[in-house]
Amino acid sequence: MRFYISAGILLAGLLLFLMAAAAEMADSRSDKGPNPDIRELIDANERMTYEVRYGFLRLGDVHVYLKRDTVYRDTPAVHMVTEMVSNRRIPLVGHREVHYHNFMAVNDSIPYGLRFWQNSLHNDQMERYLFDFDYEAGVVYSYEDGELLDTLDLDQPSDGGPAVMYYSRLFAGTDQEKVYPIYIDNEQSEIRMNFSSETVSYSSPAFPDEQVRAYIMDGYAGFDGPFGFSGNFAGMFKNDELRIPLEARVSIWVGSVRVRLTKYERLN
Repeated sequence: MRFYISAGILLAGLLLFLMAAAAEMADSRSDKGPNPDIRELIDANERMTYEVRYGFLRLGDVHVYLKRDTVYRDTPAVHMVTEMVSNRRIPLVGHREVHYHNFMAVNDSIPYGLRFWQNSLHNDQMERYLFDFDYEAGVVYSYEDGELLDTLDLDQPSDGGPAVMYYSRLFAGTDQEKVYPIYIDNEQSEIRMNFSSETVSYSSPAFPDEQVRAYIMDGYAGFDGPFGFSGNFAGMFKNDELRIPLEARVSIWVGSVRVRLTKYERLN
């Protein structure tokens, strides 16, 4: 079913930094202190579970976590994993499970990608799509099913999508505009994000015992993404010291998909 696939791909590549603002803006400002730096976010050792819905239909669940430290092309990195599992009760869909992997490095201030690939476990397709970032050579190698499709220019820290989740948290609540370069659909593009220091009241199933205040953001994806994802999006982050992504709402070819944080864990 295209609904589930759409939500899954944009979650892995783009989703988790697109947090949706569905509530009315309040006239309040944050008192939760400065934004985290990227090392604080990595050291938090989080595991986040999201529920994906298209209207009343629950499409499935998404689990996001950092697996372990690694080294790639002599660059220290962390292994970020996004696991997507379909709701097998949806007619004509059944069991689908797709994992996205990203070797994510950091410089003095931001995260960026070194290697990004997709494994489709339900049909035993490993490394279905792959982007290999070679910063020394100044190129990105784009693969599909093990075949080199193209060699693209690379002139700045970039990613295949997942690292933007961490990048966006660095600026949530700051009244700033940011542009982040990504490689998707065998080409380079960018995501524009507009952050705000205003907050809304938010009731989160991941934090049932507290009334959360959430920062809002919106932005624009300047490309035609998988299965019709493109254009405007919006976002919502918890106004705590880690700027936890709470919810996403993005447009796809059939309407709007909502992705909501339902469980948050610190694994330390």
